[in-house]
Order: sequence, then structure tokens, then C-alpha cells
Amino acid sequence: MDNTILTIIKNIEDKNGNLIFQIFVSDVVILLVKIIIFIIVMYIGKYAVGLVDKYVDKVPLSKIDAGAKQFTKSFIKLGLYGIFFLFAMLIFGFKEQSIITMISAISLGIGISLKEFLSNFAGGVVILFSRPFTVGNFIEMNDTMGEVCEIGVFSTQINTLDSRKIIIPNNVVISKNIINYDANKYRRIQLTVPIAYEVDPKVAIAELQDIAKTFKGIENDRTPFINVMSYEGSSINIEYLVWTKNNGYHDYYNTRGDLMQYIVERFSEKKIEIPYNKLDVHFYNYDNKK
Repeated sequence: MDNTILTIIKNIEDKNGNLIFQIFVSDVVILLVKIIIFIIVMYIGKYAVGLVDKYVDKVPLSKIDAGAKQFTKSFIKLGLYGIFFLFAMLIFGFKEQSIITMISAISLGIGISLKEFLSNFAGGVVILFSRPFTVGNFIEMNDTMGEVCEIGVFSTQINTLDSRKIIIPNNVVISKNIINYDANKYRRIQLTVPIAYEVDPKVAIAELQDIAKTFKGIENDRTPFINVMSYEGSSINIEYLVWTKNNGYHDYYNTRGDLMQYIVERFSEKKIEIPYNKLDVHFYNYDNKK
């Protein structure tokens, strides 16, 4: 019975006298061959992308900064995958006109539904060419402070001081104010040094000037600013502005902390009082005589 049904199916013909079963088998074989070729082309594309990725990694940072390298890698990988996909579609049997129509439809859909996607890509391009920061810079942006670890096509990644990774879309990056602490060669250390009213301000200022000339980490070739700037209830406040080389936020904060500690030690040695809040308590003894 089963053989009879199979025989009937094999002998069914179309209106032109062609066996439908043979046409079906032939179409299935052709489809499988096309699928295999499609997979092979995409695999070759993946291999080619890997080679390009390795080549870009070998480019020395003296020729291109780390951020531009990361963006270039992401952009090239995205473009190559797109090219190999279109090539595979042609091999699969799609006509050029059909592919163009499909691309137009996809582009229209992306333009309508993926507005954020395109704006993030545009933000990545702006970051690449304007270079407000590079990988390794310590920045503050969008209530986030940390070191830039990656600049991608669609987002920028920052490692915070407590080792959290924050991913910020590039359209947000270019629309917010950015503070780049590593952009300049030097950074200024700004301290407010209080002294007691009993201390001669000129003596304290002279000591601070000497510290500015001798303390390791402070740049002597850049003029400091040291002067009385305000009065408080229990102190005279001296603004102390000195320069240090910008070798990264670790060195900056270490230099700042060491300097603050040294000022306290130096003032203690020279008997220059740094005031602190005091509370005077008076006890009165009243004899209640009746």
C-alpha cells in the first residue's frame, strides 16, 4: 500500500509533463547547496573580520590612539559583516534589485524605529573626530566619574573609582558637559589652609611659599598663588594654589594628600596653629540661701 502511494506521488506530472517529485527533489538539493554556500561565505567573512581585527590590534598607539583604534575596529567589523552578508544573499539567489529594495525598506525601518541607534552611531563618529577624551582619560560626565576603558560605535564604557563599569550611550555622551581631568599637561592643586588669628599671616605665607619651592611633585617653573582670601569665625583662610604634572588621577591625588599631610607637619614644627572648632563650657555654682 505504501509503495503504491509512493509510486503514485513519483509519477504525478505537471501540465507540461514534468514529474513534480523530481522537480521538488531538485529544488531541495539546490536550496541545500545554496544554504551551505551561504554558511561558507559567512564563515569566510568571520575569518576575514578576525584577520582585520588582529591587524588593527598590531597598529602601534603612537600612530592612532586607543579610542580611535577601538572605534575603527567596531566600524570595520560592522561594515565587513554587512558586505559579506550581501554577497551571500547574491549567491543565495536574491536579485540585485530585490536586495536594493530590501535595503531601502530596512533603512526606512531603521530611520523610524531605531532613531536612538543611529544617534548613538553618530555620537560615536563625533567622539572619534572631535576627541573630547581618549581611552585612559579620567573624566566626569553625567554624574559619573571614572576612567574611560572603551569607546565603541554605539557606547562609551567607564570604570569608576570603586571598579564599577558604566556603559553610556554615545548620544548621551555628546549631549552632556564633559570634564576631562587628563586633557592638560598640568593640574592645579587647590587647598584652603586655615591659620589662627594669633598667627602672623606673613609667616604662614612664607612657609607655604617655601613648601611650594621644595616639595616633591610641585612644579617650580609654574607660579603658585598663595594669599589670604577670607576670614572665618576662628580662622584666617589662605588660598594655596600650586601646580603638579598631570600623570593620571592616582599620582594627582597622592601628591595632593602628601602635600596636605606635609603642611600639617611643617606648621606643627614651626608652631603655626591650625585652628579647630572649640567649645567652651563654664560651670557656675550658685548657693541658694533661704
